[in-house]
Amino acid sequence: MEEKSVGRSFLILSLAGVLVKILSAVYIPLLTLIIGPAGYGIYSSSYSAFVFILAVTSMGAQPAITKVVAELKALGYHKDAYNAMKIARNYLAIFGFAFMVIFIAFGDGIANGMNSPSSALSLKFLAPTILLSAMLAAYRGYMQGVDSMKEIAVSQVIEQVFNVAFSLIFAFLLKNISLEWGSAGGTVGTTIGALIAIVYVIYIFNKNDYYTEAIRSNEEGKRISKKRIVNKIIQYGLPITMVAAVQNSAGLVDAIIVKGRLLAAGFEQIRVDELFGTLNYFNTLIYVPLTIVTALCTAIFPRIIASYVQKNRKELKNQISYSYRLTYLITIPAAVGLAVLSKEIFLFLLNDSYGYQMLAYGSIVLIFMSITSIQNTILQGVNKLYLVLTTASIGILIKFVVNFILVGIKDVNIFGAVIGSVFAFLIPAIINHKRIQRLFKIRIPIIRQGMIPLISSIIMGVVVVICKGPLLRLVNILEGGRIAMGIVAIVSVAIGGLVYLIAMILLQGLRKEDLDLISPRLYEIMPRILRKKIK
Repeated sequence: MEEKSVGRSFLILSLAGVLVKILSAVYIPLLTLIIGPAGYGIYSSSYSAFVFILAVTSMGAQPAITKVVAELKALGYHKDAYNAMKIARNYLAIFGFAFMVIFIAFGDGIANGMNSPSSALSLKFLAPTILLSAMLAAYRGYMQGVDSMKEIAVSQVIEQVFNVAFSLIFAFLLKNISLEWGSAGGTVGTTIGALIAIVYVIYIFNKNDYYTEAIRSNEEGKRISKKRIVNKIIQYGLPITMVAAVQNSAGLVDAIIVKGRLLAAGFEQIRVDELFGTLNYFNTLIYVPLTIVTALCTAIFPRIIASYVQKNRKELKNQISYSYRLTYLITIPAAVGLAVLSKEIFLFLLNDSYGYQMLAYGSIVLIFMSITSIQNTILQGVNKLYLVLTTASIGILIKFVVNFILVGIKDVNIFGAVIGSVFAFLIPAIINHKRIQRLFKIRIPIIRQGMIPLISSIIMGVVVVICKGPLLRLVNILEGGRIAMGIVAIVSVAIGGLVYLIAMILLQGLRKEDLDLISPRLYEIMPRILRKKIK
């Protein structure tokens, strides 16, 4: 199988990830239109518990399988890498089935524990997805380990397309029964999407004949025992799964603590559901640009593992430097853009400006989330799994404390959860940074690396604020509604993107290889004055 570059893998996964999140961002206002803000709050609560269980059964399993596969592949054990996937798949099927039964049997108790009794039906509807996603994790983990990123990307898009379509259809069909049934209908597409995705992945596995490729590539005489493979899967899988569980418990903490504190502050249940839905809007918008960083993590993870196993210290340092640079190039302008266009984005997507301040002041969390994601990928790749677990646990503890204190203040309410998220990622980022520098005996200029993207983003933000003023006045004069506000947001994003690109080039913050990630032709069609500034 041909060796694929990190840049190409990153681009493929980025495009797929952004498309998936755009579908999600479009889906949310449509679902809210069908079942209302309170219904969406019920839906969000059920997803908080579901994502946590998914982390235990799938999200943690995929990188663990990738790590085992990439490590065995780097050492020449290609056939055993394939067998590792099959063994992991069988175990995951058992765990997935067990948690599916638990969700169905104890859905009411789980919902009551989250201060959201109306979410019980949604939890039961989501149960089959746990089993399907666990199976998907095994296949995708193997594909990631052998750098088959295109197949992963296509499966993700297929899954989300069917998810969105069928969720909206069933939410519409079931809303007339009750609010709870309408919210549960909004989860049906999740199961259908996962089912279609696993059918596609199995088809690709058979078509690409990974087994024959593994046998042909296996170095003669190289084999390890099944017991050793199982031990490796457990050795990597247990801590990575624990890390994934802790990292994805933030939504569950919000569902339990935030809702409980809002009720204690005197808010009625229906208002609590609405406020929690607003918090989920904020999280969804933050996760759109974060998807690109997740794609970068997915693309570099096998490279980090291979460099570490082969003791290629120079390549390891290069991958770390490269990932940090790209993270800043993406997240700083995205955070500034979300902040300056927060009101327009909320009005366009939700037809309501309430909660836009969350985005205006809380978008900085995107930068800290991205840094910790890259750091965790690096540390997991070099077997510092329990360090990742420790810092992630510290972050969740901080979030728990801040949420408990601030959300219970009625004038602060849901905004306290955003403040909690900022501190929950900032503190682990600082701890991880110091440990990585000490571990690799290198100095990472984490602030200096972000200066040019920050200056360019500030210039972009100023220009966007200036340009959107006349556009908003025109919308008011013409009494334009939601669609007009959407046009203002899209035009502002286009202007901002162009200004950021030009500023980065003039400040010599971009390299030719960065532009090649988007398209090699981009460099060729640029004016000569800009090309001269690119290294």
